[in-house]
Amino acid sequence: MNSFETEKLHPIHLIFLTYMLQSSVLLFSLPRQVAEVFGTNGWVMLLLFSGLVMVNIYLFQLVYEKGNEKPIFDLLNDALPGWLRYPLYLVIACVWAFVAIVIAKQYVFIIQIISFPTTPHYYLLMMFLSMPVFLLMYPVYKIVRVSSVFFMLAAITIMLTAFVWHEFSFDRLTMFLFKEAEKPFDIGGMFDIYSSFLGYEACLLLIPYITKHSRLFRSFYIGNGFTTLIFVYTTVLCMGFYSFEQLKHVIYPTLHFFSYIEFPFLIRVENLVYSLFLVKALVTVTFFYWMSSEVIQHMFRVSNVFYIHMGIILLSVISMSPFSTRQEMEQAISWAGRAEMAVAFLLPLFILFLLGRKKVKT
Repeated sequence: MNSFETEKLHPIHLIFLTYMLQSSVLLFSLPRQVAEVFGTNGWVMLLLFSGLVMVNIYLFQLVYEKGNEKPIFDLLNDALPGWLRYPLYLVIACVWAFVAIVIAKQYVFIIQIISFPTTPHYYLLMMFLSMPVFLLMYPVYKIVRVSSVFFMLAAITIMLTAFVWHEFSFDRLTMFLFKEAEKPFDIGGMFDIYSSFLGYEACLLLIPYITKHSRLFRSFYIGNGFTTLIFVYTTVLCMGFYSFEQLKHVIYPTLHFFSYIEFPFLIRVENLVYSLFLVKALVTVTFFYWMSSEVIQHMFRVSNVFYIHMGIILLSVISMSPFSTRQEMEQAISWAGRAEMAVAFLLPLFILFLLGRKKVKT
């Protein structure tokens, strides 16, 4: 890795990348999920979840420091035999590829409901997936830089929320804490909410592409802090915009309140919003496919990485073919989130265990 490539990962790029990876299509339904699980003023729990994310990122930082700044694959290759290493790699690659296709298909599903109800979903899905295929042709540091440009477009959706402030009322927030939840502190629901924060585990695979000046983990801490701010802001805004009972029954409240905004030159603002949201979904899907491909490349030596990218994408599309309804998609999102959460927490703990055992033996 030459310095020219590593210099491209500037801290500001990594901060923007963290936000783009974390704020995926789950943001559309996050306020409803918070209301269902935690009840009134449930947004407070998002701060706790953000703290858990910080702890998880710190585990990644410990792997980096105790592993002498080596890439995680070097650490695993040194500590595990092939018969154990390859199944582990395969499971991780499948989880990340599954996350990618779930996000892609959920975004396409929302587009189909709103604007293209008569268009077969697989047409829209193939059109969407053609963009990650194009981006994956470039080195990862260029993908990170592109995500910074896309962040500027995604920021427009945040600014547009100012036009619904006049409908916001603090009375709707109430003074009560954790009341009227439909599924009070449901474990599965809390897992689904926490999965909205996932995506930060990408920092583990970026270790070979950084320099000291990249400040990888500090950038991810700051990026997660910014994501938390947006999540809390969005949830509070929805809780003060809708009545509480209404919020619990609107499928995508974050998207729906944009339909109340009208400009003389643009009537359906929500169409603009989910079009801009395309760049968030694109970055997340592309990066998870890249992460899955990185794992597969440590299992098989292929001269042309393009074949690995295409193979992963095609297999993931086939694996998602049985999921076609909204209920099935929500179930797939739940499974993907829990599997991703398991990898995010267990992988660094496992590597730290291997490093500790190696230190004891020496």
